[in-house]
Amino acid sequence: MPPSLAELTELAATADGPGIVSQGQPLPGGVDPLGLRQINFDLMDRVFPGINNVARHIRPFTVVAWAWRRAAQVADMQGQRRVLPSVLHDFVARIEVAFAWSQFVRDPQCSLPGRDVIAPLLGEAEYRFGGKAWERRRDARTYSTALSAPVNYGPAVKAFGWVQAGPDGGFAASEAVQDAMAAMDEAMSPFLDHPALSSFSPVTVTAADIRSWGEAWALDRPTETERAAMLAAMHGERAPKCRREGVELALAAARLLGADATTQAVRRTMCGTPGAFRPPPGLEDIASAWRAMQVRQTFRLALEGLFHWLCLRLRGSPPTPTGDLVADFLAAAGDAGNAGNWLAEALRPDFGPVEWLDELHACLADAERRDDLPATIRGALAACIAEAPENAGTERRDRLPLARAAEEADGWKPHSAADFFGHVVDSWVFGQHVYWSVGRGLADARARGKSILRLRVAVEEGGWTLMPGAQTPAPRATPDRLDTMLCLMGECGLLEIDS
Repeated sequence: MPPSLAELTELAATADGPGIVSQGQPLPGGVDPLGLRQINFDLMDRVFPGINNVARHIRPFTVVAWAWRRAAQVADMQGQRRVLPSVLHDFVARIEVAFAWSQFVRDPQCSLPGRDVIAPLLGEAEYRFGGKAWERRRDARTYSTALSAPVNYGPAVKAFGWVQAGPDGGFAASEAVQDAMAAMDEAMSPFLDHPALSSFSPVTVTAADIRSWGEAWALDRPTETERAAMLAAMHGERAPKCRREGVELALAAARLLGADATTQAVRRTMCGTPGAFRPPPGLEDIASAWRAMQVRQTFRLALEGLFHWLCLRLRGSPPTPTGDLVADFLAAAGDAGNAGNWLAEALRPDFGPVEWLDELHACLADAERRDDLPATIRGALAACIAEAPENAGTERRDRLPLARAAEEADGWKPHSAADFFGHVVDSWVFGQHVYWSVGRGLADARARGKSILRLRVAVEEGGWTLMPGAQTPAPRATPDRLDTMLCLMGECGLLEIDS
């Protein structure tokens, strides 16, 4: 374990000269190199709150809630008035693993988290839920591949009202989903006496058990009561107003598209111009929130795409001053008389934010389109600045709100495009990157966490240089939850749509 800050201070105070330290082993990484993504998430919460990009199916909501309900039933059957939270969580984790195991047996490609973790079980004749091996598997899944994990169904199961906080640090199935719980009881009734579903003790489950359970609680066959519970959670009176309106906006766009409705077509249509779609009365505000989120998506991807381009330009080169990087970029993207014209001349009335996102993705993913990336970044930045709000509201200034970017761009309009773009490179890209990389690195050190090499560029005497070992993956837009919502809407029977 690395020494703490206090230990390093003590060593420095007692040292009488330099010494040799062990070689550090930082891991290159970091998924948010400019610190821009939190604003994206905040804007998503204004349209589709309480959901992420994983919780695509109804049945896992039911399984998690039913597992907690079953835990309470088992405690009652055994006459236990109080059960340790660790025992309850172990029982729920057992049911989650049994469910995932059964579904990967039915379909190895099913869209559940944790395929790689469950894979070793698929060839086993039986598995023991108990002992050190199970505890290691259970603990490894808790914050990663478990259905209840924060990165999977966990937040949505709570936010959509399928479970509520219970006594002793556990949860309980909500009153609103009791009909769905009863339907699951009925489906699993032939198996409820199995010790895995009726006891807190260690138990062995066979592959034959798993195969028989797999059909009873199949991922792709939610009951009518489950569909009704999910519809109420998404679109009913107990759902947040913005989520109800987000669902209505997506439905209106899908209905306009008819047979041509796909996730991407709905995403684009919901944005309005340059398309013909206009939101139904009462949905104007949610439509504006959706478009603002897509504009922010475009802005973030354009700047991360520029960072990617700059890193590729620095790879294998000696330290390079900002002016040389700017000159190379403008040679590829085009120049203009001043910064105002440089932005205005790049605007395209036939492009909305989703069209710009598509172009950015194409240029970043296709080597044959790589030469088009600078001009695409220029156009995307110009379009985003043109749609910037007047003020940043609650958005933190150090996350580069669009309002701040537009204010700064306005001040640069009389100056040369090279001067303005030098500001973009030094402040919006490299400045943001260094600020967030160093800050997060210090936070890691204080928490004695993983040593992640987030810093990809640094300044030397001759200019900017790429850090040794730095990775330069092509960025992608943060998924906006629409695909998740459309999948759930489809399972509820609201629409049929191709992903």
